[in-house]
Amino acid sequence: MIWSLQVLRFVAALMVVYVHAAQTAVTATGSNGLLPHDLQVAGFAGVDIFFVISGVIIARTAPGLTWRSFAWRRFRRIVPLYLLISIPYAIVAYKTGFGWRDAVATLLLWPATDQMTAPALPAAWTLCFEMLFYAAATVVLVDRRLLWGLLGIFGLAMMFRSAGPVLQFLGNPLIIEFGFGIALAYAPKWKPAVWCLPIGAAAMITVGFIGMAPQGGTMEFLAGENGFQRVLVYGLPAAMIVFGTMQIDAQPSAWTVLGDASYMLYLIHTLPITLLLVVWTVFPIPADLIIVIGTATSVLFAWRMYILFELPLRKFLRRYDPQLKTGRHPTGLALRD
Repeated sequence: MIWSLQVLRFVAALMVVYVHAAQTAVTATGSNGLLPHDLQVAGFAGVDIFFVISGVIIARTAPGLTWRSFAWRRFRRIVPLYLLISIPYAIVAYKTGFGWRDAVATLLLWPATDQMTAPALPAAWTLCFEMLFYAAATVVLVDRRLLWGLLGIFGLAMMFRSAGPVLQFLGNPLIIEFGFGIALAYAPKWKPAVWCLPIGAAAMITVGFIGMAPQGGTMEFLAGENGFQRVLVYGLPAAMIVFGTMQIDAQPSAWTVLGDASYMLYLIHTLPITLLLVVWTVFPIPADLIIVIGTATSVLFAWRMYILFELPLRKFLRRYDPQLKTGRHPTGLALRD
């Protein structure tokens, strides 16, 4: 296990939490606080860091597993927790209009039907791409020769993206960021590359100030609008940050545990922030205080949910692994699932 990447996972989740807390501050007060908006938008790139890390982790852990075991591990790690947290959001969406497209997007994490539709849980748009990547990895584990067919499908879908939502999703340029991670998984360790971390971070921050930050919301991200721009201005710096972090020798610590809890933090952070917005609308406080309280509350809430709920659920589901019972990878790599 590359423990430094566990810490980076927490940082990436915290970036997303921060930017949503900052948006809440704007909604409640009309102010961004002390930090300028051009700096705050860098928080969106936490998603791109996640995609690159996923590429690294899957490329490192999938070899040696059967396709059944790999598919089950990815399913149990992502889907049960996601579906349970989606319940309150789906109930709210049902009361305002929840059709079959919404059900497909929410239950199957497949957003592309006759029109692009986001899952009920706002943060879950990224899981659509994660599950697509896991499905592709499963196919490759069935037969490695099928990799070329998958690459061909991706290339054709990218070329004909204008034909409709399905091809927009399958040919979304964001998928390239998983490829960055796969490439980094096979890159040799090179200590001087640690400088890629601050250089990538500086590039990521600069994007907002020079007017190149990708614009749009969930639907635009799913459809891949400005996708190549995002891969360039967020994906490449994210890859640099990940590669630089891989050069750091870290050991298990409180920070790596927070990294293990980052999935819970990512999924659930909008709930406390949304509830606090109701309070701040009635009892306004300064924007910077909103950001600090919103971010801290999200981390603490996610931590408790991780301890009380996620860990027991993972322990229960781990019993049913069709291949491995020990939690150890055949090559000796410990699996963090």
